[in-house]
Amino acid sequence: MSQDATVAYLGFHDKDNLGDDAIYDAVKSQLPGVTFADIPRLAHEFVFPLGAALHRARTPSTLVMGGGTLVGVRYFRLLARAGLAVTKNNGKYAIGVGVQDPGYAGRGSGSGNDELTKWKPILAGFDSVSVRGPRSVELLADIGLTAQVTGDPALILPRPAVPVEDGLIGVNLGYGDDLWGHDPAGVANHVATAVRELAGRGHRFVGILMNPSDRKWLEVAFEGLQADIVRPPDAAAAAREFARCSAAIVCRLHAGILAALSDTPVVSLEYQPKCRDFAMSIDDERSLIRTDQVTGTAVVDRVLESLADSRAIRANKRAAVDRLRTQLDSEYGALRRQLGVAGA
Repeated sequence: MSQDATVAYLGFHDKDNLGDDAIYDAVKSQLPGVTFADIPRLAHEFVFPLGAALHRARTPSTLVMGGGTLVGVRYFRLLARAGLAVTKNNGKYAIGVGVQDPGYAGRGSGSGNDELTKWKPILAGFDSVSVRGPRSVELLADIGLTAQVTGDPALILPRPAVPVEDGLIGVNLGYGDDLWGHDPAGVANHVATAVRELAGRGHRFVGILMNPSDRKWLEVAFEGLQADIVRPPDAAAAAREFARCSAAIVCRLHAGILAALSDTPVVSLEYQPKCRDFAMSIDDERSLIRTDQVTGTAVVDRVLESLADSRAIRANKRAAVDRLRTQLDSEYGALRRQLGVAGA
């Protein structure tokens, strides 16, 4: 094993979002013994501490772009260029990344002004580029780049061994910078309607936070209902929460991804195109309801359908996730060989 294997990692972990942390945990688990140095993500990180920045610049390392919707976003293009400068083109890997859909005009999408085309000369020089889902493949093909679907890196995290509690439904709400329909309160109110109807049918609920800022939406959904809201300390704990649910209503992308680790049937409130990209990667488009089309009745119907067809959904999801885990293992195996490190 190389004694000085290092990677310069581009992601957005340690910012109170379990989705980004899940990706980071997954990547680290695949590169045992490797030293990770973060590409600066915020302005103050570029200038302090200066000594650490200079040390990174002098240390040969490989650029690793974590999962998440990085490609096609101006902000991350600038960070990717910084990462290439630091690593001196010593190796460049993008594994399981998401591509921002230019057709989505969210307030913080960062995809305007033909942004995606500006990524072509960057990614064309990478040793490997693989993506989260089929839509990401299509978007890269539009700019003349070829990529394969490996799935989101978080899918390679360990599967939780937790018994399912009949009648328990997990709920996750949260919308990041924006959502289809631009009405987060309206979506929460529709979910509240669904929760009341399902509670009347005897179901119990647990709210599962992926970001502490999302608590206000779960409080709307659970108004007048006795239900715990939990804030898992890490991605593994969040995966265990979803694993004990007989079904889940999820919004945040990685709520659905962590639920997939335990084959849990979900109703996915598609707040941005990345949710569809992932659902397509595991053949689960039936789970999607766009946030500009959601109603309480639609959520109830979809939950009941998922519970009724739970056995088949779980089997199909297990097979699809297994296929992607194999792909991810192959990608990280190639990266380990490049770094000269032992297997995970």
